[in-house]
Amino acid sequence: MNRAKAPAHVLLLAACAWLPACGLNQAGVDPRPDTIAYPASAVMDRTGNWLLVTNSNADLRYNDGTLIALSLVRAEADRDPTKRDPSKVIEECPEVDYDEPLDPDLIQFCCRDALDPNIINCDERGYVGATPGDGSANLRIGSFAAGMVRQPLGQLNNMGEVVEMTPPSCPTLTNPECMQCAGYVSDDDRLLIGVRGDTSLTFIDIESHDAQTPPTLKCVGPATAPMAAGDFGHCDDEHRIVTDTTALASPTDDKDPPKIPLPDEPYALALDPRTGLLFVGHLSGNTARPFTGGFSLFDVAPQVQGVQPNGQTNLEKPRFIAPFPSPFSPNSIGQVGVTALNLGDDGTIYASSRYSPQVSGLGTTATCPVEFGSTREIAAFPNGATYVPPIAGSETRGIQFVDVSTDDDETTHHFREFVLQRSPPSLIRFRDQYTPTDILETCGSPTFLDKYVNSQNQVRLFVTCFADGEIYVYDPALPRLAKTFSVGRGPSGLVFDSAREVAYVVGFGDNNVSVIDLRPGSATEYHVIQRMGFPRVTPR
Repeated sequence: MNRAKAPAHVLLLAACAWLPACGLNQAGVDPRPDTIAYPASAVMDRTGNWLLVTNSNADLRYNDGTLIALSLVRAEADRDPTKRDPSKVIEECPEVDYDEPLDPDLIQFCCRDALDPNIINCDERGYVGATPGDGSANLRIGSFAAGMVRQPLGQLNNMGEVVEMTPPSCPTLTNPECMQCAGYVSDDDRLLIGVRGDTSLTFIDIESHDAQTPPTLKCVGPATAPMAAGDFGHCDDEHRIVTDTTALASPTDDKDPPKIPLPDEPYALALDPRTGLLFVGHLSGNTARPFTGGFSLFDVAPQVQGVQPNGQTNLEKPRFIAPFPSPFSPNSIGQVGVTALNLGDDGTIYASSRYSPQVSGLGTTATCPVEFGSTREIAAFPNGATYVPPIAGSETRGIQFVDVSTDDDETTHHFREFVLQRSPPSLIRFRDQYTPTDILETCGSPTFLDKYVNSQNQVRLFVTCFADGEIYVYDPALPRLAKTFSVGRGPSGLVFDSAREVAYVVGFGDNNVSVIDLRPGSATEYHVIQRMGFPRVTPR
């Protein structure tokens, strides 16, 4: 089987040593269409049947990073002994870490983990694309993918039909009509991905189908054109925003105003669905380079350019508003950066600082367009809402809001804010907006903070521990640490699947996706029960 065991540039240099003439601009190694390789982020499609995963190409062994679709229906069937094909399952895995399944010709292969029989390990090739081994649902994107969000560009009624959405007043995020400011009809959703390798915002339109057919990814040529035939499509320049003209109001007579670049390290993404705005946080920068280490703003409210002969709409690309400076003060050597962007229950976006213990709310001048198709003038700024943990240290990693209102108090909502700090590792609870009341110890080098409401309406906070390979679960009502459990090397994100009562762990260090049981009271609650992809230190 074809395997790339070293980065492309290393192989090329080795080959050049034996040749009389060899240029370093030759093509490298094409990425594999059927494998998970240093995954960075994941989201589910609108049907909940497919998990879209970015492969970051972190070791640069391939030409590009990739985006693949994994079948959650097939994975669920393999977890159920009454549904899976017994001919494709071996009772016990013969190895703990390995690059290939025992039988390279057997596409779908599962076995009980050699160290924990509660876990079933499966070859991810059985879940990629429309049929085992078919890479037709994959796309090439730039290397070092980071944050990714799915923007719903249509609304389904209870019959599964797309219905037109009218401009809502958007009083609260709980209003089901408060998805976007502008009205539209579209069968497609859109993926928005921050890519650090080519410093871009990459956007991909998704046409979802059914449990057997992977979503169609549209990223080549016009926004309505399907991907190219073969193992991979490739996101063209029209679907990557690297530089663009600013949309800030600035009177000028220049018919061709200069373009400005998207700042380096686009890392954290957050979508404000009420106003159709996308915030992009930049992981690192310094005061010597203006606007680095701050955040950028995009107008992503859908504006229909026209209707194609097949009835599909052609939506505009995201409109780059501008980069904005960091809302945080720089550290002693001038460094600034944003590690996380979180959406509060009131619709406010909150940025977390990489170099100081601080979380800041962000505001904008955005309003819904007065008429469909109108152009908005938008600016952004810190809104004055600031959370500062009481312990000396650095780097906040996110904020979550928990409603502690009682059933007797339905008119007024009371929230407690939880801020994750990386150094020293702590989860801090705030009361009355800015008063810290509790400090809970957490794992070393915590990376992400997520909130989940289970089937019994219990709120739980999940802290992802990249360095320790663990997840800490907190009960915010008390507050207290409820559970810790191992998930494998380098977890880099969580996706919650309420319908199946599981969560998917993006395993950057293990090159796989792990499935966690979240059923309350289950014998395997808060335990890995399946891995899509065998644990591997390096990709295949």
